[in-house]
Amino acid sequence: MWRSLAILVAAAGVASCLSADGTVPAPAAALPGRDVSAARVMLASYRAIADRYIEDRDFRVLTVDTVRGAASLDPQLRLDDLGATLRLSAGDQVLLERAAPGSPHDARAWAEIAAEMVEILTEATPLMKDATRDRVVKAALDATTKQLDKNSRYSDPQEARDNRFNREGAGGIGVTVQAENDTTVVTAVQDGAPAATAGIKPGDRIVGVDSERVAGKPMRDIVRTLRGRIGEPVTVVVFRPSAGTELSFALRRQLIIPTTVSLERRGDVALIKLTGFNSGTTETLRNVLQKLKAEPSGALGGIILDMRGNPGGLLDQAISVSELLLDNGLLLTTDGRHPDSRQTFRSGNGALLEGVPMVVIMNGRSASAAEIVGAALQDRGRAILVGSASYGKGTVQTVVRLPNEGELTLTWSRMHAPSGYAWHELGILPTVCTARFGGPDTLPGELDARAQAVRMTMAEWHATRKLPAERVSRLRATCPPVDDMPAKDIELAERLLHDRPLYARALNYAAGAIAERR
Repeated sequence: MWRSLAILVAAAGVASCLSADGTVPAPAAALPGRDVSAARVMLASYRAIADRYIEDRDFRVLTVDTVRGAASLDPQLRLDDLGATLRLSAGDQVLLERAAPGSPHDARAWAEIAAEMVEILTEATPLMKDATRDRVVKAALDATTKQLDKNSRYSDPQEARDNRFNREGAGGIGVTVQAENDTTVVTAVQDGAPAATAGIKPGDRIVGVDSERVAGKPMRDIVRTLRGRIGEPVTVVVFRPSAGTELSFALRRQLIIPTTVSLERRGDVALIKLTGFNSGTTETLRNVLQKLKAEPSGALGGIILDMRGNPGGLLDQAISVSELLLDNGLLLTTDGRHPDSRQTFRSGNGALLEGVPMVVIMNGRSASAAEIVGAALQDRGRAILVGSASYGKGTVQTVVRLPNEGELTLTWSRMHAPSGYAWHELGILPTVCTARFGGPDTLPGELDARAQAVRMTMAEWHATRKLPAERVSRLRATCPPVDDMPAKDIELAERLLHDRPLYARALNYAAGAIAERR
């Protein structure tokens, strides 16, 4: 069996603006992996699919789609599947014809054909030469992964570097920027980062980096000029509208891990916003919880964990975050084709603030790692879930770095909540579906009136490990996933926390339903 190195992630998300921190790319002609052959990238990709993907694949179908994906960049290119052979042509000229391997599951043989044909395509016509090797590889692997599932994908070297920054952090100055009327506006400054220490503020317009004006440059290019090696100097010039002048700041890049945890006090309730799961999430959340734990007795009446819009992130962080909130017990099980994909995760006895009531808010954009935490807290009776059905990404992905420094993200295993159900495509069902309730004042009566319906729906939700598509659709319709973040979510959460008898009843609805599942 082919071997490959991988990083496990529970999900990957795309932010609406770019975080201006990470590793600096080399000039275009010297990008890592730029001179790596397309054939090497294809061989490595097929090895990973054969070894790591959650299901066996028909490599004949995969190869035909892969080559046709690359050939789609030039209309005169064509791949014909003739049964016994595969023929690659440019117009009337046959570029290559190869005998089809006897078995569609002979990954190695099909990989060699895919690699050879894609390599030939990179130089097949003037149009393909102009397209660049990276673009040909991307067209090929986009077609490959489209045949797998919606969570498997290829990231070219440029996108892969951004992905690695979001997961692991890298050298930067600690600002988040976005384009606004052809200017680059600082929207957030990370506490303790070089930008904050120097005095850069939200609202500043970045106009120059290292003596080079940035007007007219693409946002992605501007972001990359702000990134670099840890310890390297960088000069940033901003225009500050409130002062009506330009200011210059000499900085040194530091290791920047995007902040994913924030705390807001709402009276005696702590509202913790969790926006993702990267390498710094657990430690930051631990610090927040320890800060709350140090408060005088009675000062903290409850916790709202807001994971609306949280696309997920690193699997190990989802587990370690769950361990901060849950003592001794099952958190998650996973299973897949590869032996290493079959794992059981349990918490120890290191939970913080275990006796403090907790409400979790989720919506239709809460996915994967967020769903791991939400499902564990609900199944174990630690928190009440409020909001809408979540996204329903119940699979783990493995990220394989390719020879060209791109990445192949492959679905590797399915996840199961502590009660045993698999939420892939189904999502996590909140006990309090915001769309079904009028507001905090009517919540007690409405919740009691719907108690039996809630129990029945949740029992069916948790009934089996795999549901047919029509049943999934019907169940999700009971609390349709929404993308927005209504204020009513937080209002309902606060009402639950401030009414202890109501909190106890709502907590028992989910616990009883799970216990009674069919």
